[in-house]
Amino acid sequence: MTMEETGSRTREAAEAAILDESSQEEPALQASGAGAAPLSGGAKRKLESRRKLMEAARKLFVERGYHETRPQDISREAGVGHGTFYLHFEDKLDCFLAFTDEAADELHEFVERHMALAHSLEEGIRELLIAVFEYSDSNPGVLGAALTDIDVLSTGGVGRRGPVDRWAEVWAELMEKWKSTGEVSAEVDTRMAGYLIVGAIKQGGAYGFRRKLDRKKMIDSMTWLFVRALKK
Repeated sequence: MTMEETGSRTREAAEAAILDESSQEEPALQASGAGAAPLSGGAKRKLESRRKLMEAARKLFVERGYHETRPQDISREAGVGHGTFYLHFEDKLDCFLAFTDEAADELHEFVERHMALAHSLEEGIRELLIAVFEYSDSNPGVLGAALTDIDVLSTGGVGRRGPVDRWAEVWAELMEKWKSTGEVSAEVDTRMAGYLIVGAIKQGGAYGFRRKLDRKKMIDSMTWLFVRALKK
């Protein structure tokens, strides 16, 4: 990995600089659950610094992309010391994965609201697509940045799922449910189909945005294609 990705030459110095702060704040963080005493000043500062770093990382990953964003850029944007970055994240990839987890959780809230309105395969696909586009409208550029394949960012396994995996699993679970009602063909490999649909939405959505296609017509066309591909 590159120095920017791992911060290997700066991490030891950074960790030494924040060792006292970390050791004082960790117990307070562990005691901050329901019914616990109020957070200490140190714990509050740590939570606040993480919030600032997450906001800065989100902004920079969207604007510059993963490869053009460095840990020191995130620290500077957040207005915190560079050593503070390594108090919260092992390296840039760890920070990026925290960003993608946050995006996936946010998208899931949109999806759940819309899926409550669906009662069939076609309605389910349409509502999922509407949820995706509504989330993208509310959070410009976030999905495009978050859906970067994490396998191309690391030379080894990271042991964590990215949004692509989580979203593909949502589609796979829904297709299994629709299989049980006879709406989806029993021959469909739902896991593979989940990944294919995620890729189609990402690329199709980008195409529609560039060509300024009508949103409703685009959703109707994608719904039609997915339904016909999955039905018996």
